[in-house]
Amino acid sequence: MGISRVDTVSIPVSDQSLALAFYRDALGFELIRDHLADNHRRWIQLAPKGAETTISLVMPFGGMTPGSVQGLVVQTDDIHATHHELSSRGVPLSEIVTIIGGRFATFADPDGNGWVLIEATTQMLA
Repeated sequence: MGISRVDTVSIPVSDQSLALAFYRDALGFELIRDHLADNHRRWIQLAPKGAETTISLVMPFGGMTPGSVQGLVVQTDDIHATHHELSSRGVPLSEIVTIIGGRFATFADPDGNGWVLIEATTQMLA
């Protein structure tokens, strides 16, 4: 049968409520689930609107440390408009860089988990 897709990526954070505010309010991710399993475990799951793959904001486990996830890539159709919108919401974005195949900007969440925002050209998507 094999693996069919990436379902959820765990993002280790030091404060789940602070991280939730960043991903939901600043990035505009949709909250899928915020469930308190017991006094020690909370499952927070979000995704960009219409995305199939989700993220979970987790307290570190299994050797994870807050800020240790780097290089996650999210895509936009208009990097300049998205860059402006996210910057106005307080997201600390880098300058936009144009490289063969697309335009890129980077940013990090409050713990330092690193993301790449891309606007890919047709050649890059093929």
